Amino acid sequence: MNERDFESLGLYDPGAPDAAQRLALLEYLVEVGATQDDLLAYRDELPGLASVVAFRGGAALTLAEAMDRSGLPEEKLRRFTRAAGFADPGPEDRVFTEGFVNLAGTLPAAEALFGEEAVLQLVRVIGSSIARIADAAVSAFLVNVEPAARAEDPVGLGVARANVEAAGLLPTVGPMLEVLLRQHLIAARRTVLGDAADAGYETQRRCVGFVDLVDSTELSQRLPTRDLGALLTEFENVAADTVTSSGGRVVKLIGDEILFTAADARSAAAIALELARAFGAHPVIPSARAGIACGEVLLRDGDVFGPVVSMAARAVKAAAPGEVVAPPAVAAAAGMAAESHGRHALKGFGDGVELCRLVDPASGRV
Repeated sequence: MNERDFESLGLYDPGAPDAAQRLALLEYLVEVGATQDDLLAYRDELPGLASVVAFRGGAALTLAEAMDRSGLPEEKLRRFTRAAGFADPGPEDRVFTEGFVNLAGTLPAAEALFGEEAVLQLVRVIGSSIARIADAAVSAFLVNVEPAARAEDPVGLGVARANVEAAGLLPTVGPMLEVLLRQHLIAARRTVLGDAADAGYETQRRCVGFVDLVDSTELSQRLPTRDLGALLTEFENVAADTVTSSGGRVVKLIGDEILFTAADARSAAAIALELARAFGAHPVIPSARAGIACGEVLLRDGDVFGPVVSMAARAVKAAAPGEVVAPPAVAAAAGMAAESHGRHALKGFGDGVELCRLVDPASGRV
């Protein structure tokens, strides 16, 4: 692609004050492997496209193309994708890397030895761990590398070059680790916000959810250890699949609790309600309750911290079995009907915290 191509696509204006830097950035992106579709899809964040191309390691594939190359049926490929920690793709979404598809193609051999559920559980554990590694690496880049690189020019060629250089430092500790790490880095990629460069830490706006199994302590005393282990495994599987398939992120599982994050209030509320429905109808797992809160959180080493996290953790204790509670502002941001749950004394927040119960749109009940 050349200058005329960029101009015809609306990506380049030769009369703009920064035309020379813009052209250099576009040429560099094509040099490292960006396609015309890539440039158009990332036209508003071109410096970040360099990281996508570098981590992807080839063309981006649709679900149908991934099925054809891997030889896997759709549902098996979707299950593997969710187990690895990624949202369900739409039919036209180009989200699969060639390496990820090749890895998926090895499933039948692994399942023949270990069994399907054992392999998926192993993928969940590895995928969850690598997601934390990827998120921590992206945060370290945003805090320590991107501010200096962005200062080099206003268009972002320095950022693009730094992204490619960072991608070249990925450790090669095994095909699975490398493939999943690249895929999670694409999903975790974002730009620096706030004063991360000066403060030495990263904050982002997130919605945080806590889901807690009801009466699980009593159940753990009644069940044999083996049965308890199977129940907790099922709890983790249902919780992780529900969160990740809806675009959320499982931050950690703490015994009979799950802490997840989502990009917005609507997604967080939908995930919490779906989990409440799933566990309420489950034949073995106890019912669950949930609390959600939204605002600025501190991201550190793949975990989240701050008052928003504490609010969600305290709010869940005010919910009854099957209920999802949140501050009224969160319900309003989610665009969901809610009923007042009164004012509550939440540890660390005083005795006047207003909460509401979300109305499940699927049933019309709180």
